[in-house]
Amino acid sequence: MKIAALKAYRIRVPLKRKITHASFSRSESESILVCCELDDGTIGWGEAVPRAYVTGETPDSVLAQYQATDFREMTDWRWNLTQEVVPLCQHITLSEATDVPAEYQARCCFGNAARCALELSLLDAATRAQGESLSAIFPYLDEDRSLIQSLPSVRYSAVLTSMKPLKQTVLSLLYRLTGFRQCKVKVGMPGIDDRALLRKVRKLTGSRMGLRIDANEAWNRTELETRDADFQPLQIQSIEQPVAHTSIDELKHIRGQLSALVMLDESLCSQEDAERAISEGYCDAFNLRISKLGGLIPTFQIARMAHQAGIRCQLGCQVGETGILSAAGRHFACSIQELDFLEGSFDRFLLKQNIINEKISFQWGGVAPALQGPGLGVTVNPTRLAQFVDQEMQLI
Repeated sequence: MKIAALKAYRIRVPLKRKITHASFSRSESESILVCCELDDGTIGWGEAVPRAYVTGETPDSVLAQYQATDFREMTDWRWNLTQEVVPLCQHITLSEATDVPAEYQARCCFGNAARCALELSLLDAATRAQGESLSAIFPYLDEDRSLIQSLPSVRYSAVLTSMKPLKQTVLSLLYRLTGFRQCKVKVGMPGIDDRALLRKVRKLTGSRMGLRIDANEAWNRTELETRDADFQPLQIQSIEQPVAHTSIDELKHIRGQLSALVMLDESLCSQEDAERAISEGYCDAFNLRISKLGGLIPTFQIARMAHQAGIRCQLGCQVGETGILSAAGRHFACSIQELDFLEGSFDRFLLKQNIINEKISFQWGGVAPALQGPGLGVTVNPTRLAQFVDQEMQLI
């Protein structure tokens, strides 16, 4: 097998409702898709959702990095078996971007979204050509198989973002009645009494619902410690990204000090971030997101680091991701052990229209089955895709 062609697309997908949190607000989502065609005609797809406030990347920067990269070397890659394409993906190299903000350059995370879309497209094509599930790659990344599993289904969390009180009430009751076991609540918004909000959500969802919160960089350490104490009767499981990354040193040695787990998200975008967080005791848990970490392989590698250090993990998602990235997350969730919380597969609940043919959103209670079929287990609908394409670029 070998790569015959690569093409990138910039797409804009409208959302059913505006999503607001302490860091950003959006009514549409921009993704970068990469289409990989092999010499036998097999097509594979990858997706990334670049966010400037996460890895410093934008859709423009991803396309600029692709344009500056000479991909012709990849046409010399040859493989016959799935295990042979995995090390090739580990050697994906993109041209160094120009005008990279110093913060993201030092953290080695700028370019992760660009890498993610490329990696997923190649893995999807390679495993699809072999008639294998994309999940087949994970045993080749884990020699002792200590993190590998094969689940027939997984259960996703519910989410409550900033919204009108009536809608919060209705959704809280709906999550309880439909059997969800976990829910994440966005906090830290100006003018909102977080304690009153969480007391309301706890009452509506019931004592059995696992609740965690996401502050999206809204607080400092003193505020974090105060709120952790205030929220203790509400049994909050974790507090995600409580401080801005620029203030991450405020969290030094906080690991194990609060009643809730302190989880990093925007401050966990690379192996360098993970190593520093572990050595400095910045957190109890990592929020793994495939796009921000550069693809399935780097995400697995950081999950391995967390496992060895006793750090807990959540598999997160990007707001507005299409079925391509949702499918990649499903494969990771069904294949990797020790994921305390799962987020994702909101497709039909958030996107006005998806670009894949299959319906893979979670169902009653957040339950979703493992994806069957070759590759990612989903297929792109070209007619739907064409509606959302804003720009395309031939890479090879």
